[in-house]
Amino acid sequence: MKKISRRRFMQAAGAAAVVGMASTTGLSAGACLDLFKPDAGYPQKAVIHSFDWGPAVTATILKLDDSIQADSVRAEDFSVIENKEAFDWAAMSGAHTVVSAPRQVTDAYACTSGGSRTTLPTRYIRLEMRYDPNTGSPFCYDLFTGKNTWCSPYELEVSLSAQAALTSIWGKKVTALGADPAIDFEDALIPELADFHLTGKMTGSDGRTLDFAYYTPILFPGRQVPLVIWLHGAGEGGEDPRLALLGNKVAPLAGKEFQDAMGGSAFVLVPQTPGFWLEYNEEGDWQDNPGTESVYTNTLTELINAFAREFPIDANRVLIGGCSNGGYMTMNMVLRYPNSFAAAFPICEAYKDSGITEEQLASIKDLPLWFVYAKNDTVVNPEEYEIPTIERLQAIGANVRTSVFDDVHDTSGLYFGEDGLPYQYQGHWSWIYFFNNECVDAATGESLWDWLGRQSK
Repeated sequence: MKKISRRRFMQAAGAAAVVGMASTTGLSAGACLDLFKPDAGYPQKAVIHSFDWGPAVTATILKLDDSIQADSVRAEDFSVIENKEAFDWAAMSGAHTVVSAPRQVTDAYACTSGGSRTTLPTRYIRLEMRYDPNTGSPFCYDLFTGKNTWCSPYELEVSLSAQAALTSIWGKKVTALGADPAIDFEDALIPELADFHLTGKMTGSDGRTLDFAYYTPILFPGRQVPLVIWLHGAGEGGEDPRLALLGNKVAPLAGKEFQDAMGGSAFVLVPQTPGFWLEYNEEGDWQDNPGTESVYTNTLTELINAFAREFPIDANRVLIGGCSNGGYMTMNMVLRYPNSFAAAFPICEAYKDSGITEEQLASIKDLPLWFVYAKNDTVVNPEEYEIPTIERLQAIGANVRTSVFDDVHDTSGLYFGEDGLPYQYQGHWSWIYFFNNECVDAATGESLWDWLGRQSK
């Protein structure tokens, strides 16, 4: 197997210096006393998982003064209060506030410093907490900026109930946890991102800079593999690719099911714009884009080309897709470079049909396209975007498939609304169906993932 050096790629792409992820470690788990305990208490390590609706803090790992007996840890003895930054929806002035809510502890157990369950004496405890589409998100979405950021502050106040106590290895009762409530997301444990390189950065010839994450599959000498490009939505812009990976639950693209559909392995490239893909002038305007080219077109093209030169990419199997803002950028790229891609999958795409010329449509007539959207999308109206574009493409005999949903709802069977029906997401969030591999051609039964896997120029 061939392992490609990330450092070599950064140099080839002209990447800026990479800032590493911070980490915090203490003394060994076997120590009974830590003389260097911070005044505010030991840092907690948050555990974050990615879900259909975005990320959630699902657990926290606590460090204690003394090693305790594993069998003295019980979930019912702990309580957690979450305090976090939130957009003030009541004021609707752009102001932010801090909201507090209890987090239900569903499980508690002794663990290693990395969070793995143990029956041995240890100084670490892991608390699992209940989460759902409305509980536990570490993101703060600002309606006025249109972006997600990590909540700051984000705190978890953890305490033992009045009558509860842990038991140290010396038989002493431990009634104080000594945990600093402040959560540092730079030190968070995010299992779904373990296989992604998170610190890519490239400045294009026009001076614009894109951060990016990427997944490197298992490679074999002499074999070239597909490249799948995912372009995030509006809320996931910034300078931290974790936002782009977690906001749209991109991790399944590195999972076995998707990789198998790609023939066993595929690179995944996730560029992140500092602003919005829809920006179309130097002033940064984007919300009223009339259907014209993105200012990030050249830089994104240079990033894709540099990535494809550095890694064993099959130039005939470059696949591009994205949602909302990223759906716009998907259309933008194929309209600008119709011969560069093997297929495209725009989801709830925001490229206004009125800005697309007949010549542009003719240029992508033979490009395999698979559109995904929900009929009740109130953010990007299908009547102005997907529907007329699809109809015009079909009229010229283009290679078009569609997955059109009535709405966007939970299909896992885990989440329900007050009416007892499956939980309803915003109708704009049709990317959920893509990442759950639920987009299927009604005529053939073929899934979008399998369809992507067999596309080649």
